[in-house]
Amino acid sequence: MEKKGTREGAGFRWVVLGIAWVTYFAVYAIRVTVPPLSPFIVDELHLSNTEIGLLVSAAALGYSIFQVPAGWLIDRVGIRRMLFVGTFIAGALIVTMYFTDTLPGASAVLFLGGIGCGCFPAVATKAILQWFPVNERGTAIGLHQTSITVAGIVTAITLPLIAVGFGWRYGFVAVGVVSMAAAVIASILYRDPPTGAAKPSEASTPRNWAAIREVILDRNVLLVSISCIGFMAVDYSLTTYLIIFLKDAVGLTVTTAGVYLAIANVGGVIGKLTFGSLSDRVLGGSRRKPLLIACTIMLAMTVVMQFITPGTSYLVLTLVFGVFGFAAIGWGGLNLILVSEFSRRESMGLAMGYSLMILMIGNIVGPPIFGYIIDSTGSYSPAWWFLTACAAAALIFMALVREKDRRIES
Repeated sequence: MEKKGTREGAGFRWVVLGIAWVTYFAVYAIRVTVPPLSPFIVDELHLSNTEIGLLVSAAALGYSIFQVPAGWLIDRVGIRRMLFVGTFIAGALIVTMYFTDTLPGASAVLFLGGIGCGCFPAVATKAILQWFPVNERGTAIGLHQTSITVAGIVTAITLPLIAVGFGWRYGFVAVGVVSMAAAVIASILYRDPPTGAAKPSEASTPRNWAAIREVILDRNVLLVSISCIGFMAVDYSLTTYLIIFLKDAVGLTVTTAGVYLAIANVGGVIGKLTFGSLSDRVLGGSRRKPLLIACTIMLAMTVVMQFITPGTSYLVLTLVFGVFGFAAIGWGGLNLILVSEFSRRESMGLAMGYSLMILMIGNIVGPPIFGYIIDSTGSYSPAWWFLTACAAAALIFMALVREKDRRIES
């Protein structure tokens, strides 16, 4: 009977992966609602490029400041509760964007919605780490992270259509309802591993300052997190401004530009699967090496953007944004495994939350700086060079990480 239960428990890990995928899809759809709706929001609320970047930053700020509390709560109260609370609150709050008609009001709603989204990705990632063995984690996280890029694809294609047909506010309502439904599904279906390892207890929760200090001062955790500031700046500047760039600088319609944002996200799906498989099957469990590969490609693509003009063919645009998305969107997930593997089991949630709080600086400051450069210079060229500098910094800091220091626990 024990062996049968073990087999059933092992099989349930794929259900857990599905739960994590659905909830993260719903939450991330909220986080990427602004970019595909940005041309409509800009026109109605009369916003500049800098201000549309500030909207993205408002959501990122709420998301960022809740990362450490969320990581602590995940270790303290358990995964199932946090899956429900975060997903439901994020959905309920984002629906209220329907009633906003000013930049401060929209910023406040996105900030509060970001706090609800702040339970992710640490909660979903910890669920996967507890259900999957070490030699499957890269692949599992790669599969899980495709939820992000699928959310980007779906929102890039559907939200402009909703905005054209009904108004941009209904786009926020749609993603909010999806998120609340996903929260209910997760609460019903999720359960802890049969070993009970995931059950929170006072003995296993990092409550003392020594344990917290160990996480905060860990050299490798800091280096990974700082490196990912650059990754995030490129990632979110690309996805925030791609439609506006293609509309203003290349002369495409909003709906056609949305297709290229979807193509970038398709590239991201392929990237997540590729980098996860490389980690598990080719690079001997290394998380750092795939991240270095992704960063190198991302760096090259920021330079390529200097050569995109109104005369660039559709085929070249497809190739460029597919490859750009492959690296700039496809990198995510392995960084969280890497951070968790530098941490003790009882501190994984805290470590991921702490790392996410730091790397979200890139999401908070990257898009507004990118937009400000466009507004102040009247050109996209120096803005793309800014992203080149961000990618170069990310590559340097990731190269300094000592992967041999990992504490790998099955």
